[in-house]
Amino acid sequence: MKKYICILALAVASLAGCNKDSAREDENAWIHDESLRVPVLFGSASNIEATTKAIQDGLVTGSVMNSLDVGIVGVAEKQSDATPVTWSTDLEGSILIDNLGVTTTSTGAVVFSPKIYYPFGNKYAYSFYSYYPYKNTEGQTASVADGAYKITYNLGNTDILWASAVAQDYNGTTGFNAAYCRAVKLDGVDSQYYPKLQYSHLLTALVFRIVGKDNDIENYDVKVTGMQITNTSSTATLCIADSKGEQSGVLTGSEDGGSIGFTDLDVAPTANESDLCTILAMPARNYTAAITLTVDGANKSTVALPLGSTDGRTKYDAGYIYYFTVTINSPQEITIVETGLKEWIPGTNPTPGGEI
Repeated sequence: MKKYICILALAVASLAGCNKDSAREDENAWIHDESLRVPVLFGSASNIEATTKAIQDGLVTGSVMNSLDVGIVGVAEKQSDATPVTWSTDLEGSILIDNLGVTTTSTGAVVFSPKIYYPFGNKYAYSFYSYYPYKNTEGQTASVADGAYKITYNLGNTDILWASAVAQDYNGTTGFNAAYCRAVKLDGVDSQYYPKLQYSHLLTALVFRIVGKDNDIENYDVKVTGMQITNTSSTATLCIADSKGEQSGVLTGSEDGGSIGFTDLDVAPTANESDLCTILAMPARNYTAAITLTVDGANKSTVALPLGSTDGRTKYDAGYIYYFTVTINSPQEITIVETGLKEWIPGTNPTPGGEI
């Protein structure tokens, strides 16, 4: 009896293995069978090996591009005969993915569930665009206006990312579409020629740390309760995909001369440097920082200090993290010193004081 049970178990295990192999074969049957639909897949190299980091809620540590809610747009860039096409909601097939929200995987990859397929016929070659965050603070996502997908964000404490994979050709086959993907898969070069989403940072990160001049600072009942960048764009509009191909990936800041940052801090300076906050701003030549001090729990005063040179030659670029040390000499005297900068290098997680 025991022998029979063992044989049955082996048979079941063998059958399960066959089922898995069959499922795997069926999943890739489209490679050789042109009557089957071709799924939209992204190359893994860019998502895993060259993943960038995102700053969330003013924290530089943020996260890898995992479990982030990104938006995906897939639109026709040209017809298969290379004739230009202006995509629109009125032109059937010209929009393959209409601003779909996707949560990235633990490796930062974009995977569609359920799957999305390229149309039969290969009429169009598609390009893909992605952006983060998928929703702004008002809960809105991107919408189409004047032939472009756009979204407006409040600036200050969250990163803005954008990526694109623009249609290309492979050995005379126009991509990205079903015929293209089948061709590169058959040749075993899909990891190189599949569409890839490499996200880039569109804002500048200003990291502020705080320290007291000496141990005497702890004798004062002084706290930093606000840290803002003034006379800057308080909102920005991202053009995710433009049917004219002119503004895709362009982030335009408002001209309202507003303030961004934090008004609810509660940080007491000590003789040891500590983190204060991180502010995400539009790239600029220079900034003005406004630091609010509260003494004895009630008396507030705000000190404005320039960041960068007054001659306008300093430039704070997108994709870079700039570090500043705020020194509280006394309740009436503050100095800020720029201590260095680091570039957001793909696959790294820059932190204040750390090497990349």
